[in-house]
Amino acid sequence: MKDIDYKGINTLIRTYELRLLKSEEMERILKASNLSQALDVLNGTEYDFDREEVLRTKNINEFLLKHLADVYQDLFEIVPDPEIIELFTLRYTYHNLKVLLKQHFLGEDLEHLLIPIGRQSLESLKTLVETGESDQAHPIMVEAIQMAKYDYEERELIEAVTVYMDTYYFRHLRDITNRVDDSSITNITDTIIDLYNLSSVVRSTNQGKPRSHLYAILSSAGSIPKQAIMDELINGPIVLLRNLYSGKPYGNQLESVIVDNKEIDTLKLDKLMDDLIHEVVSEGLYQPFGPMPVLGYLYAKETEVTNLRLLLVGKDNDIEEGTLRERVRQVYGS
Repeated sequence: MKDIDYKGINTLIRTYELRLLKSEEMERILKASNLSQALDVLNGTEYDFDREEVLRTKNINEFLLKHLADVYQDLFEIVPDPEIIELFTLRYTYHNLKVLLKQHFLGEDLEHLLIPIGRQSLESLKTLVETGESDQAHPIMVEAIQMAKYDYEERELIEAVTVYMDTYYFRHLRDITNRVDDSSITNITDTIIDLYNLSSVVRSTNQGKPRSHLYAILSSAGSIPKQAIMDELINGPIVLLRNLYSGKPYGNQLESVIVDNKEIDTLKLDKLMDDLIHEVVSEGLYQPFGPMPVLGYLYAKETEVTNLRLLLVGKDNDIEEGTLRERVRQVYGS
């Protein structure tokens, strides 16, 4: 597949971008006095919902996810290489696999936790979990299920399900990235995995988890070797951050998550991660060829849905405008 294969798709993507909510619409939602007024702003947009039902049931996440699922399904059907879209949907797929594995092992009904987004249908994922086999799923995904089931049969540790699915999610993400071989996409994947590892170090240290726990949850698919992280951890998370991450393009920005030179603020780190991915994605905003404009649009839609969820739930719970404004994510292209 060549970058020029995306020329026609990217022209279509430009028209999709015009349908994204404008900054003034988001501002009106921010300033709305309640959920009812906020929903009024969405009337006439691409978001399909029953206003009275939402006000009654507060099923905000349901109609937002439905819209997002439709966006992904549309792009899966028109892009030259659907695996490109999986760079963003894999996290939903592996989330669903976690849910289905826990449901399988514990005998509990966890269907309400499933998210209908991904290249694989929920039914095909259920079959994979039940049988440990699939002609449709990627071999990495099949191996993930087989290893998780084997481990549970041996140890019956339900928490290991999350470890296995996270490990294989990042491995799968890296596999797609290596095949696509696009520098911008590589930067996105490096940023996601490396900062996940940093966040895991900070959280595990704060919780007093043993090194064995950290070694199990760290991903080996990042650009910073897993062993280097483990070796540097003896000096503490702040020193680790400065020694291993200072050479990254975002190294200086990471200093902002350090509080009083004593600790790392995980909430600031999470938000910075979103901002850094935003910067990398925005680099491809005006590329005429290749997959970056498609991914840019998807990232914009993900950010839009995240912001809407935050604002609508916030309005329903009478959270102050200033607090919501601080939490809203940066908008693509801004």
